[in-house]
Amino acid sequence: MAGSASKLLLSGLIALAAILFTFLDIPLKQFLTNFDLSPNPGKHTPYNPSICPQVTPIAPSHNRIEQSILDKTSPPTYHDQIINKLRGIIQIPSESYDDLGPIGQDPRWNIFYKIEEYIKAQYPTVFETVTLDHANTHGLILTWEGSVSPLIAKPILMLAHQDVVPVLPDTVSDWTYPPYEGYFDGEIVWGRGATDDKGYMISLLESLSLLIQSGFRPKRTVILAFGCDEEISGENCGRPISDLLHQRYGDDGIYLIIDEGSVGIQREFNQTFAMVSVAEKGYLDVGINVTSTGGHASNPPNHNAIGILSEIITEIENHPFEGKVTTANPMFGFLECAAAHAPEASLPTRLRTHLSQVASGNTKAEKNLARELDHLRYYFRTSQSVGKISGGLKINAIPELASTMVNLRLAVETSIAAVQTHYESLIAPIAERHNMTLEGFNSTYSSPDIRKITLFGIDALEPAPVSPTSAESFRVLSGTIKRTLKPLEKDESLIVSPYLMPANTDTKFFWALSRNIYRFTPINLVQNLNRAHTVDEFIRAREFVREPVFFATLVLNADDAV
Repeated sequence: MAGSASKLLLSGLIALAAILFTFLDIPLKQFLTNFDLSPNPGKHTPYNPSICPQVTPIAPSHNRIEQSILDKTSPPTYHDQIINKLRGIIQIPSESYDDLGPIGQDPRWNIFYKIEEYIKAQYPTVFETVTLDHANTHGLILTWEGSVSPLIAKPILMLAHQDVVPVLPDTVSDWTYPPYEGYFDGEIVWGRGATDDKGYMISLLESLSLLIQSGFRPKRTVILAFGCDEEISGENCGRPISDLLHQRYGDDGIYLIIDEGSVGIQREFNQTFAMVSVAEKGYLDVGINVTSTGGHASNPPNHNAIGILSEIITEIENHPFEGKVTTANPMFGFLECAAAHAPEASLPTRLRTHLSQVASGNTKAEKNLARELDHLRYYFRTSQSVGKISGGLKINAIPELASTMVNLRLAVETSIAAVQTHYESLIAPIAERHNMTLEGFNSTYSSPDIRKITLFGIDALEPAPVSPTSAESFRVLSGTIKRTLKPLEKDESLIVSPYLMPANTDTKFFWALSRNIYRFTPINLVQNLNRAHTVDEFIRAREFVREPVFFATLVLNADDAV
C-alpha cells in the first residue's frame, strides 16, 4: 500500500513539474533526462557484443615470412643482439634543448650525425634496400618502395624520434646507473631514451631488417621517419619531414600512421586493454605580463606588479576548467569497452548508467561521470600548470615587470579561442580593480599605458582530429595487436580500445596526410611511461625484444589489405 502511495506521489510530482516547466518554457523531456529516477545502464551491460566489438587475430598470408621472423627472434642470442643495439644508441646523448639555434649553426645539433652513422652501421641491409632522404639535415626518411603504385596502395608510415630530453646535471647522481651508459642488469635496460623513444626507433629498424632478411617484398610502400626534435616542438625535423611527404603523397595519401603512445598495454577495471590513442589533446602556452611604475621600495604602492601577478595566478588556480565526459572524447569509447568487456563488478551500475545517459546527450551525466572517474581527470578536462614565473631585479626597487607562463593541454571538446576567452574573463576584473589596461590575446593595439596586463599565446595547437576506429586500417592494427601481443593476466583476453593521448607527438604535423593516425607502444608502460623524462628511465628487456615482431606483422597485414 505504501509503495502504491509513493508511486502515486511521484506521478503527481512529475505532472506538476510538467505544468511548471510548460509555463517556464523548459521541455519536460530535458528535465526528465537530467533527473535520475533510477539506475538504468541501457545497452552498457556486461558482455554486450554490440559495444566495442573486437576483431579476431589477423594472421599474415605470408605465413612463411611470419614463421621465419618468429624463428629469428626467439633465441636468447637474438635478444642479446637487439638489446646491445639499444644500449649502443642510448650511449649517444642526442639531447634537444629549448634554446637550440638553427641546424648548421648551433653545434649541439651535430650529435645527430652520430645517430645516423650508428643506425647505418647496425642496419646495413636496411640502408641498402631503402631510399634515404634528409629533411632539414637530421630528419631521416627511409622509403621501402612497394611494387604497387602509392596512388593505388597508400603507404604505411611509422614514426619515431631520435632526440631525448636532457639530463639535468644536478640529477646525474640520482640515477641508479649513469643515464647514458645503457646499463643492462639482465632484466631491465636503463638510460635516457630507453622508452622515449630510442627503443621504439630500434624496433622499427629491426622490423624492416627482419622482413628483408626473410625475403619479403612489399606491395604497399613502407616508410620510416625519424624526427630530431620531437621533445622541443618538432619544428626543425617533424614539420620538414611532413612537408616532404605531403609534397610526395598529397592530402590523405598515407594508409596508416603509427607513432609512440602514452599508455600501451595496461590493466584497468580488472581487464587488460591495448590502448590505442586515436587523438591528442591540444596545446597552449599562455604568457602573462604585468607592468607597472617602479620606484624606491621605501615608498611602495599597495599592490605592485608581483602582487597583482600573484592575484592572477591564484584566480587561475581557483577556477580550473570543468571536467566532463562527452561522446566526442575517445575516452568515452574506452569506457564503453570497459563496460562491455571488463568484469561486471569492476564497473558499478551507477557508472554504466552515467555512460548510457551521456550517450543520450545528458549534460549532467557528462559531469557526474567525470567526477566519478577523478583519477582520470585530465583525460576529461583542460589541464593548466603554472610553469615559470619571474619578477623584480633588486630587493629595494619596486618591480616594473612580473611575468608568468602557464602550460595548458586542451580537452578534445574545447578550442584555443575558448581557453583564451576563459582567461580574459578571469583577469579582466583584476585589471579593472587595479585601474590597469588589459591587452587581450587578439589585441592589435599596444597601449602606451605603463600600468597594464598583457596576455599572449605561444605554440598554440588545437586538439587533434579523432581518427576513426571504423577504418580498415584500425581493423588491421587491432588484428595485429591480437596476433602478436598478450594480456597481462593469463585467464583474460586482450581488449583493443580507443584512447586519448594527453601529450603531443610529431603526428601533429601529419593531420593532412592521413585520417588514420594511431599512437601505440606495444608494451606495458608503468611508473609514468617507464620514468620517461625523469631519473632512471628504463625499459623491460622481455617486452622490448617482442616489439619488432609486432611492427613486422603490422607491415605484413597492411600489405595483405592491398
